[in-house]
Amino acid sequence: MGDQSFPALISVSSEISAASDRRLHELHDYWKSRIGNHPMPSRADIDPLDIPALLPHIFLVDILENPRDFRFRLAGTNFREFAGTEVTGRRIGEVFPPAFNAEVHHHWNKCVEEGQLAVGSGKLWVAEREHVLWEGVVLPLSRDRTHVDMLLGGVVFKLLNEPPMAA
Repeated sequence: MGDQSFPALISVSSEISAASDRRLHELHDYWKSRIGNHPMPSRADIDPLDIPALLPHIFLVDILENPRDFRFRLAGTNFREFAGTEVTGRRIGEVFPPAFNAEVHHHWNKCVEEGQLAVGSGKLWVAEREHVLWEGVVLPLSRDRTHVDMLLGGVVFKLLNEPPMAA
C-alpha cells in the first residue's frame, strides 16, 4: 500500500524510541517478552494480570476483513474517560471523526500488513478538547504467529504543556 498524504493529525514512527511515556515502553517490553521464537505473540500469550498497572491505558482491536476495518474489542478506563464515550464494540469510524479515522485506518493497516508496531501522537480528536494530547502504541498479535489478526494498543493522555511520564 503506497503512502498517502494526510493533514498531519498524527505523528507516526515505527520505532518504540519515539514514545516518550514510560507506560508505552512498559507495554512494549511486556509484548516483546511474550514473543518467544516468533515474529509476534498471539492474543493467548497476553495475560492482563501480568500488567495490572497498564490496564487503564490498554485497548484491543479486532481486524475485520472484506473490507478491512478495525473494531475496538475493549478499551481501558483512561481511553473512555478522555474520549468521552464507550468505544468497546465500535468500529474506529464510529469513534473518530472522518479525517482522524482515515489516518488511523492507514497507519493501523500498515501495522497489519508489515507486522510491525506503530507509535503515534497528536491532539485529542474530540472537538473542544484540543488542549489534550495523546500518545499511543499499537502492537501486532497473531493466532498463527505470522498473520496479524488483532492489535494490542496502549494510549496515554496529558494536558498541553504537562510533562510526560519519563521513559
